[in-house]
Amino acid sequence: MSTVSTYCALRPQPIESCGSLSESVRIFSFCAMLVFSFVPVLVYINLSQIFLLMLCAVASCCYLVRLEADIFVAFLLIFLIAVTQAIGISHSLAATKNYLTPFLFLTSLVIGPVVMLLARSYPPARLSRLMPRIINWVLSFLVIECVSRLIFSPYMPATAETDLTDSFYLYKASLFFYDSNFVGIEILCLLAIMFAFKETIERKRWLLAYMLLFATLSRASIAAGICQLVVYKLWRWRVWTFFGLLAGQTLVVIKLFISFMQGSDAIHDIDGSFSSKFFILSLMTEIYHRADITQKLFGIGVGNLFNLASIFAHNIVATFVLELGIVGSLLFAFYVWILARKCPVAIYLLILPMAVNGFSLVSTSMPYFFVALGLLAALRGSPRDGTAVLGNGTESAISRKDRYGQNQRTFAGIQRRSLC
Repeated sequence: MSTVSTYCALRPQPIESCGSLSESVRIFSFCAMLVFSFVPVLVYINLSQIFLLMLCAVASCCYLVRLEADIFVAFLLIFLIAVTQAIGISHSLAATKNYLTPFLFLTSLVIGPVVMLLARSYPPARLSRLMPRIINWVLSFLVIECVSRLIFSPYMPATAETDLTDSFYLYKASLFFYDSNFVGIEILCLLAIMFAFKETIERKRWLLAYMLLFATLSRASIAAGICQLVVYKLWRWRVWTFFGLLAGQTLVVIKLFISFMQGSDAIHDIDGSFSSKFFILSLMTEIYHRADITQKLFGIGVGNLFNLASIFAHNIVATFVLELGIVGSLLFAFYVWILARKCPVAIYLLILPMAVNGFSLVSTSMPYFFVALGLLAALRGSPRDGTAVLGNGTESAISRKDRYGQNQRTFAGIQRRSLC
């Protein structure tokens, strides 16, 4: 059975010193975005993403005249999504409008192509030495988060004010995240990166990552992590596995939703969190039927369902249908496709777990998802199975480097111009 062919099997070695100020800025921005997309800069303050936006702006200035077509299209799509969000918010019937969450959403979107741009500028050997260090830093933070959550969660405001006696919900809030479901999504994104650089990751790091995933007590994230591992193990049949898992989840959700609408007590008896997902779906159908054509096309703005119905979207379907609208959802899907279309690892080991986990919880402000998407999008597969990540002599035209670090495609273009 063929599994994912992975990155160059190189042990971590010292990183070469930077040769210029521009290169120093790029490597600092690249490492900072990788780390701080997973590690909150400020506890409980989403405005820490402004720091990431500043890094994106600084890094982009190094490439003002070298934007490639797919990255330019990604930035164009971000602009169009911003326009749809502005139209949706302006036509929302909510008494108060939420402008912060759409801003954070757009900030997260910018991270993807910028990380992709930075990752493409480094040779594969350098990335294979850099990523284990980044992964170790993120795992260290996740260990701190897990320990602090298990110790302090019963005393956090999110749990202390509710009656959760003898319930695993007592251990869902931490000093860094309001809900451990977000930690689960973050670990799924980290695991996708670890799969891409598998040969550089020690076995104990894999064990630690999966222990942290189960310690989140997030059923959706654990299920998504299992699906992710199943797809990896059945990589030869990844397409069938991908569609099989999505079809199975869809059928189960539809059947349970029908039972919920018919007043079945079985779903209500599981727990309030599980049944709330179906309540949101039922609320979504009611709001959508009352919406006008503009709201159906452009949505009401991400994060604005709470101002309209006093409940957050949570569910990926409700987010797309109500908050992004038809046009926004199509633009977002096209954005993801532009970045992930040439990297099977991103499609099957990152997007699939997000879709599986999305029924329980999805957030539009997820820098860790977009930084993982951008990083994986910069990687290309080998001719053997279409999944190797820039290694074993199968580097892509975009990422190949000559002995002097010059991008081969750019160098060839210079040569052609000099002959004219």
